[in-house]
Amino acid sequence: MSALGRYVRVVYEVARKDLLVEARSKRTINAAFVFALLIVVVFSFVFGEQVDSRDILARGALWIAVVFGGVVGMSHAVAREGHNGALDGLLLAPVDRSAVYLGKVVSSTAFVAVVGVLSTGFVVVFLDYAFPPGTLSTLVVVVFLAAVGFSSVGVLVSVLMLHTGLRESLLPVLLIPLVVPILLSGTELTRVALSAPMTSAWFRILVTYDGVMLLAGWMTFEYVVEG
Repeated sequence: MSALGRYVRVVYEVARKDLLVEARSKRTINAAFVFALLIVVVFSFVFGEQVDSRDILARGALWIAVVFGGVVGMSHAVAREGHNGALDGLLLAPVDRSAVYLGKVVSSTAFVAVVGVLSTGFVVVFLDYAFPPGTLSTLVVVVFLAAVGFSSVGVLVSVLMLHTGLRESLLPVLLIPLVVPILLSGTELTRVALSAPMTSAWFRILVTYDGVMLLAGWMTFEYVVEG
């Protein structure tokens, strides 16, 4: 097997391990599920009669649910990795640590994308808002790109938190400001009135953010885990 093939195999095995652990325990997705649901329900009760535009209310609830649900899920993932030195054991394997990072980004991207799908369903049900059929393809692409950017930052910050005594409590404080570009881009790109979202400045901002954060995490992960 070539060096590239071995590298890709490590990425696959790390992502597969994380997804299997989550499929068996369901702790992370359950926590994110409940939190995202609560956010949408709160939006429905508090702002449902106060905001005239249903589109604005739905987009705001969707992306706040995605971001905060993802943060809560990532907090549980940090606790799981810190339990019994699970991450330390993984890093002892004779493999490129950047491949470990990419594997965790892949599994986290899948998790955040699921949170996005669930949040969309909550918005449809509790806010009585149906996204226009023409915007669904854009919504899928934007949720995926947002999941990639969120995971690229979240994995790196989560590993940093394992070296502190605060871990779960400090993670939201550091992670939420870093993903504000995702929140803003997602909200703007799912606007119904936006005629060409894939060519807008917000789309370029989201793609650039993903690329920069993924590259930064890939280059610095080895130094972060040794810190």
